[in-house]
Amino acid sequence: MSRIKLPSYAAARSRETHYLVGHRHVERVGRSQVCRRTARGQLDVSAAVKAAKAWTPTRCDSVQLANTLGLFVYALALLAPVICWAQSTPLPSAREHLILVIGAGGADEYVREFSQQGEAWQTLAEHQQWSLTVIDGNNQDHATSRSQLQVALSELANADTAAIDKAELPSRLWIVLVGHGTAVGENAKFNLVGPDVSAKELSAWLEPLSCPLVIVNASSASAPFLPELSGPQRIVITATRSASELNYSRFGKYLAQSLKDLSVDIDHDLEVSLLEAFLAAVVRTEQFYRDDARLTTEHALLDDNGDRRGTSADFFRGLRPVKTAEEGEVVDGTSAARVILYSSPEAPQLSPEQIRQRQHIEEQLDALRGQKPQLKEADYYQRLERLLLELAAVYEAAEPSTVP
Repeated sequence: MSRIKLPSYAAARSRETHYLVGHRHVERVGRSQVCRRTARGQLDVSAAVKAAKAWTPTRCDSVQLANTLGLFVYALALLAPVICWAQSTPLPSAREHLILVIGAGGADEYVREFSQQGEAWQTLAEHQQWSLTVIDGNNQDHATSRSQLQVALSELANADTAAIDKAELPSRLWIVLVGHGTAVGENAKFNLVGPDVSAKELSAWLEPLSCPLVIVNASSASAPFLPELSGPQRIVITATRSASELNYSRFGKYLAQSLKDLSVDIDHDLEVSLLEAFLAAVVRTEQFYRDDARLTTEHALLDDNGDRRGTSADFFRGLRPVKTAEEGEVVDGTSAARVILYSSPEAPQLSPEQIRQRQHIEEQLDALRGQKPQLKEADYYQRLERLLLELAAVYEAAEPSTVP
């Protein structure tokens, strides 16, 4: 499968691009390789700073620039709020838990389609060693899917309340809804075998939980689930931006295909983040409608800052937000970029402590980018160099990849 090319735009004119690449180190490399080479002196960061001052940028297409520098270097060079550092390999993930709910398919073709999507999520959970609960009303003839979902969440809520040591709880809970959806006005429901579940009901069942949540509703008319479920430490993805987008949604299919697909690794760090999978699924969904000469009837949203609004994929070019949210609000995507779905065997193996160190440095890089307009150029580059070298040291100390 060829690498997806996200929509292009005028290339960066920032000196940071040349700063990060250096004099003669224009090469396609991943994040960890750049960091490790910097630590070993194979990339001269100080010399790159000097060279950047004399660099005259030229106008070019972003895809052309990415092909030259590597998408990783391009994304990092811009130091966007969702820069490539913002992605972090998960802690050993056995304590993450996935509740996969496969809804009523109706016609045989949809039953097969939803089953295939479910298999992709189950494969991901097995690979990541997550605990897994599958609720599939098509294969059960006792308790309803709705009651099973309510019981599963109730058990987690009871464990949360009773737990003395919160470390015993899931480090992150995933709820993935695969199927059809309906809505009357803004009252949306996910269609199950038996009684359906509404956005308000699911919100009430999740209220007692304190662990971080990722909620994916890949059904039609799923938009009202986003404001109902949005909140701190939550990432919510819906297949539509409106309750009126009632036609069968294909977003879930393409999201499932992207979960472990390194061709959607936009920043070339040998990992697939939730943000990358989301953006790739949107691109593939839009491509389906174009190829079939249809009007696009679904527009997915992602919310990870708790503002209950959501952000569409057209806010991004690569991993960089290029639009400004209304009233100066923060564009979503930062937290989703830190959630890693899949890591290549070639990726460096970081320990939990190294992951914490990297995340701390990433947060400082985010803050530095926000301070750039108030800083003198020399001070900005000095701070940037210090943080990059600290990050490089983390990768230098990491275990090598599992691939010889």
